[in-house]
Amino acid sequence: MSIFDSIASTLPSSVGSSFSLDRAAQSVQRLLTTRVLKSDWTGLNPNLLAKFYPLKRTSDGWTQSNDVRQLSAADNFTVDDGYEVWCPITDGQSEMSLNWHSPFEGAGAESKAPTVSSMLQSGSLSPAVQAIGEQTGATSATDSASAALASAEGRVGITKLNSTQVFQGMPPVKLSMMLHFRALIDPVTEVKAPISMLKQWAVPQYLAADGVLANAIKNGSKDGIVQTIFPSMAPQIIGMRYGDMTYEPLVIESVSDPITGPRDVDGVMISCSVNVTLATLTAIDRRDIQRIYA
Repeated sequence: MSIFDSIASTLPSSVGSSFSLDRAAQSVQRLLTTRVLKSDWTGLNPNLLAKFYPLKRTSDGWTQSNDVRQLSAADNFTVDDGYEVWCPITDGQSEMSLNWHSPFEGAGAESKAPTVSSMLQSGSLSPAVQAIGEQTGATSATDSASAALASAEGRVGITKLNSTQVFQGMPPVKLSMMLHFRALIDPVTEVKAPISMLKQWAVPQYLAADGVLANAIKNGSKDGIVQTIFPSMAPQIIGMRYGDMTYEPLVIESVSDPITGPRDVDGVMISCSVNVTLATLTAIDRRDIQRIYA
């Protein structure tokens, strides 16, 4: 399917759904400025395809990148960000863990004198006091003491304060899903290329072969001072659109795909399911949730 066929199939779906015309126009613009790596899923609503793409940081936040960037002047290594990976997904899960803690669990008499508190609650002290009174002859004094102890029977010092929770932060949100690729015409462009691009985004973009000192001696005149001190490049930050949700920015935490599987006569895999785990770059707040569902 050509890019123009992709545009034609996207427009009716976007206009006929709850998405606005502005969003449909943005989708067309993205298709015109990027190259889409995907299998042929003719007949499947494009909104059911997860769309992954590289991001770059700007003064206004994160935006999709279509740049061609030089990562190492010494090795003349450049990368092209003008790609998207599209695929249907299954078993998609979003895991949000919120760290609530109860710091007042130990507040109260039970934590200061646990044995005495337990004896008072159970009524175990009253017989002991009465026995002492009988032995010493001070029955009137022990009777009043026993009455006071009896009033404490069954009483506890635990209150709602003991279980009151306070918020102590949250880790990034985890996204796990299974990505599906298949080849109907060309396994290289429909299976191999999109999986390769996902893995290229997951690993460091560039790792210098030598240490900082050796790299400075060899390539100091070619690289700038920043590239000389920090010669390597962290993995690519990406975004994902699926249905009515947009997650930006994301990191790829793991990619798991089979080595064995059905292949064509040239040894290229013709179908593959890839298990990925993504995570938001930071913890998120209410504004981020609004942006995800905008």
